[in-house]
Amino acid sequence: MISTERLTKRYGANHALRDLTLEVRPGEVFGLLGPNGSGKTTTIRLLLGMIKPTAGRASVAGRDCWNQSLAVRERVSYLPGELRLYGHMTGYALLKFLSDLRGGASLDRAVAIAERVLKVELSRKIRTFSTGMKQKLALSQAFADPVDILILDEPTSALDPSARDVVLELVRAARAERQTVIFSGHVLPEVEAVADRVAIMRKGRLMHLEDMHERRTNLRLVLVRFDGADAVPRDFPEHLDLAPRDLNGETALLEHRGSPRELFTWLAEQRVVDVAIGTDDLKSLYDRFHGPNVTEDEFEE
Repeated sequence: MISTERLTKRYGANHALRDLTLEVRPGEVFGLLGPNGSGKTTTIRLLLGMIKPTAGRASVAGRDCWNQSLAVRERVSYLPGELRLYGHMTGYALLKFLSDLRGGASLDRAVAIAERVLKVELSRKIRTFSTGMKQKLALSQAFADPVDILILDEPTSALDPSARDVVLELVRAARAERQTVIFSGHVLPEVEAVADRVAIMRKGRLMHLEDMHERRTNLRLVLVRFDGADAVPRDFPEHLDLAPRDLNGETALLEHRGSPRELFTWLAEQRVVDVAIGTDDLKSLYDRFHGPNVTEDEFEE
């Protein structure tokens, strides 16, 4: 549905995006992660044809994002990270105006989402809305548009916790209807809750792509306390798909993606005092590229 090949955007000597190559599949929720300046918004603007790439290419539903940008935007509903709404309009008038741009078919659905789901008072002037209420109004239109692709840039940034949960349910409903969703955000548990795959970006580069279904079902963290530091193996059998994350004296924190039966058989043969097995959250993966112990030049060429 969405494809980029060595997509690059440079402003003078500064790279806002560098050699981005990825594909977003039809009907999946694709998370874009990274702090401000990592290239997320630049990627979105390139996909929408708002800015011209310095090099590389991008396409949406088979349309070139720069040369066929109007055709691309017809297939996409976009919620920007920074909203600018017409303050003199009522909430209803804005929804009607935006719906009419696509022929008016989405108005009833937009009104229903706004009033019944997100609890927006559509009779009020937008200038009287709080930041969160404006966000809800824009989200109502985005989810109502009859399009194949939703691009949501920080969709929950101004919302209270209950409204955030509602938005995540709307994202899940969009996926159930086979819409493709790009979800750009900073709140890792939200992205983790809905994303099928996530891309972690840093300083304009794609650092890592993770399949969240595989991570939820196959990745285990194994904390093992051995009977003395000399009992900790120096090497781990390849067939176990076991990798050390942290070794500290007699304790080892291991990542495991293989067969539990084979893992237990191997542990039974070791000098083990105690063992605990759990799951891993997205934060630990994110911190490999943006954590407090990551140095500025660690990923530089």
